[in-house]
Amino acid sequence: MKPMSTNNRLLTPEQAKQTGLWLVDAQESKGELPWLPGGKFDPWNHVHGAMGLAVAGHFEQARKAYHYLAATQEADGAWPRWRVAERITDAAHETNQAAYVASGLWHLYLATDDEEFLAETWPMVERALDFVVALQFNDGSVAWARKKNGRPARYPLLTCNSSTHGSLVCGLRIADLLGHDKPEWQRSVLALGDILRDDLQRYYRETLAPDPPGRFSMDWYYPVLGGAVRGVAGRQLLLDDKHVARFLEEGSGLRCVAENRWFTVAETLEYAMALDALGLEKRAREVARWVLEHRTENGAYQMGIVLPQRAYFPADEFSPWNAATVLLADDVLAQQGATAEFFRSLDGDDLLGEGIKPTGTGDSLPVTA
Repeated sequence: MKPMSTNNRLLTPEQAKQTGLWLVDAQESKGELPWLPGGKFDPWNHVHGAMGLAVAGHFEQARKAYHYLAATQEADGAWPRWRVAERITDAAHETNQAAYVASGLWHLYLATDDEEFLAETWPMVERALDFVVALQFNDGSVAWARKKNGRPARYPLLTCNSSTHGSLVCGLRIADLLGHDKPEWQRSVLALGDILRDDLQRYYRETLAPDPPGRFSMDWYYPVLGGAVRGVAGRQLLLDDKHVARFLEEGSGLRCVAENRWFTVAETLEYAMALDALGLEKRAREVARWVLEHRTENGAYQMGIVLPQRAYFPADEFSPWNAATVLLADDVLAQQGATAEFFRSLDGDDLLGEGIKPTGTGDSLPVTA
């Protein structure tokens, strides 16, 4: 591992500690991490918050978050899309939300070396990823959800599938460590990775999705962050002039959606971590530092700022997943701790061997470029 420069960190140790303690205070009694106290809850952002707890060294609180998921997992292996104060408000089951528990638990293992907890939670991971794999289309993409009527959605979503790719890699790592053979997961992640690398436009041709594909900046960078698109193809994607002009503003960050000058902390930092995963560390740190000014006195972070008014939106909403993203980015860009390589490793190159084509078969440039 490269020696750490003190300039690599986004936060001082005191700031990181304060944000970690803010996350601890945001966790509710059963272990849940809702968007706001007593507010809406979804499994993906809950896991993301737990990853922030792990980075901050609050391992028991992170375990408590996963125990909550184990206690609320439904028969098909997934979780309701939305809850508010334990009341289900959207009963659909999202594939990427279910899959993300594998990412979170592998991240916690890297932080703690606690194989016993992985073994304890293995049944939850297995059921969750089996649910995901069962909803894969013949072309390799994955239905974004099983609807409340029990039927699969008829289309995939790009960001969701990109996140799911990384989660399947993490699930395979867990299975390998615990001695479980899951060849169907390997076939699934290889097929999903192939379509994300070789036919990304398949998602942009989708006409059934409620939002136009590519409206959200996450659709731009998540194929890289989730590990499917790396190497030359990844650099071409993240540095593409059209996408940069559409979403990125120097000194401000990333727009959440293309049509509004609403620059969000989480999207900006995730884009920075995607840059880092491609080895563009200097640019990653530059971009990440643009949003550090949105820190509050108690260690939380504003969700985003609207320009040119410089108005925070949503006003006075501070979510655990947002603070967790800051802690994760600080960890990744410092390149010091046991979890610092987490996002870089989501390509699964060491795990998938000959089956993976990490730079994309559609690259027009040589792999060594």
